[in-house]
Amino acid sequence: MKKLIFVSLLLGVIFYGCSDPTKIKENDTQEVQSLKTDCAAGDLESCANLGAKYALGQDIKKDIGAAKTLFKKSCDGGNPTGCYNLGVIDRDKKDYKKAMGKFKDSCEKGFGQACYSIGVMYKNAEGVEQDLDLSADMFSKACDLNSAYGCLDACVFYKDDAQGDRALPLCQRACELGNGAGCFNASDLYFTKYKDIPNTLAYSKRACDLGVDVACSNVAFLYAEGKDIPKDIKKAVTYFDKACSLGNEQACKNSETIKSDLSKNNKKVSSAISKHLKKN
Repeated sequence: MKKLIFVSLLLGVIFYGCSDPTKIKENDTQEVQSLKTDCAAGDLESCANLGAKYALGQDIKKDIGAAKTLFKKSCDGGNPTGCYNLGVIDRDKKDYKKAMGKFKDSCEKGFGQACYSIGVMYKNAEGVEQDLDLSADMFSKACDLNSAYGCLDACVFYKDDAQGDRALPLCQRACELGNGAGCFNASDLYFTKYKDIPNTLAYSKRACDLGVDVACSNVAFLYAEGKDIPKDIKKAVTYFDKACSLGNEQACKNSETIKSDLSKNNKKVSSAISKHLKKN
């Protein structure tokens, strides 16, 4: 399956210099040549991906006019990526009515990012009256279509609304899709709502592995305190150090506190050490 490319932001001046955006040029990369050839042959996904390259100026001179032509061809032929990218252009121009129409078309065709964008528009009242419940529904639909951000935003909505049982599977799905904030929110629910330390630890570790510094620090605290899991000061230091490497200054201080205590107590940590550690 070909890699889908979609536009997240469109910035800059519109250019109209390419009468046939699929015409191969001497300086085209092999990938661009392939996309042009396939698009000219009627591959709508290739048209959408080529349009995204024109829109972003990626491996080719930026040309929003060419991008729109390709997106329209793709969308008119039933390709959801093309419809979505047309919607992004319209939203960037603050033509929210057109953007919503294209996002709905794309979402109905099963493109999760488009469903997510509809949710964002209802959340932020972009061209529509704010409707947080509808926004959450669209985030959930996006999640069903494997949008990690859809899963995360639905998770946060229900978590903030004290609906932990609805929030948890959404947080977990965001985590499965590689979203560190999803893993972190799952760990927070396991800790605060379910009092489940082993799962708190598991999801905190996953968030830490995905670069969430506070999650690394939380793993360290769990090992330092040793409640419902084996106490392991060496692992606590390791995770404080990892949080520190990710820019968490308090974790750096906590690591030094433990190392100092180890030094003073002949490589054995005093039982009161956890009282001297500070949360972020």
